[in-house]
Amino acid sequence: MAIKYLIEEVPSFTSAFYRVFFSIIFLVIIYLRKLKIRKGFWGKELFFASIAGVCSIGIPFSLLFWGERFVSPSIAGVLNGTVPFWTLIISLLFFGGLKDVTIRKCLGLLTGFFGIALIFGPKLKMTGNQNEVYGLIAIIGMAIFYSIGINLNKKILSHNKIIIKHINTIVQQVASLIYLGVIVLLTEGLPNLSLLASPQNYLSVIYLSLFSTCIAFIIFYHLILEFGPVKASTVTFFVPPIALSLDAVIYGRQLSLYEALGAAIIILSMFMLKEVQKKTNSKIKR
Repeated sequence: MAIKYLIEEVPSFTSAFYRVFFSIIFLVIIYLRKLKIRKGFWGKELFFASIAGVCSIGIPFSLLFWGERFVSPSIAGVLNGTVPFWTLIISLLFFGGLKDVTIRKCLGLLTGFFGIALIFGPKLKMTGNQNEVYGLIAIIGMAIFYSIGINLNKKILSHNKIIIKHINTIVQQVASLIYLGVIVLLTEGLPNLSLLASPQNYLSVIYLSLFSTCIAFIIFYHLILEFGPVKASTVTFFVPPIALSLDAVIYGRQLSLYEALGAAIIILSMFMLKEVQKKTNSKIKR
């Protein structure tokens, strides 16, 4: 909703730039006393963290903000739900993720996507114009690059003692800001700060930068480290039921049969994706 409000008056790439710019300010405030650069920072560690940031933040944000100009929220929601699938595929192909794949996980992913499709399916509207096709390609590209970034972050966060979690978060957003800044200058020119004067725009930017980027990525990187890339990426399954619940609570809107069933199926998929603890039999000596 915040993105839709913002891009009504602010150009797409500039909107994404503002989102990351103000997120970095919030991150610096949060981690002000922990900003210590370790030995070996200015090398391959910084390079790989920057690449991961551009893949997981810079490119996805630019594609998402641009694509949502031409694609309905319903279709965007379905495509956003494909992130865990791309994460699983990329993990299998390039990051040795085969050992973590189980039939239960695959069924959980399919179940979650079915729930999303059930929620948004009846609302899907495609006008058939060329711009909508470009928008679809952009949002699919967002999901793929987001998935690449998730896998890269798992590798970086698991084995890196130089760029620790909070430094990694800031480095990745700074690299993304540079990328977005170049895109903005090449396509939209210098940002017009006066466009942020309206409450609709500056409140959207504050929400997107503080909650959807700063705090969200702090939590998300922790989830990647603790649970792995595929399981962490399934947070996208929570978006539809939470949005529907808030809509019902705040605006008094009743859930349709399809929406209620879809939300229930998504919650079921979360249980299917939980790790099954192996029971070990131990002999008790008396």
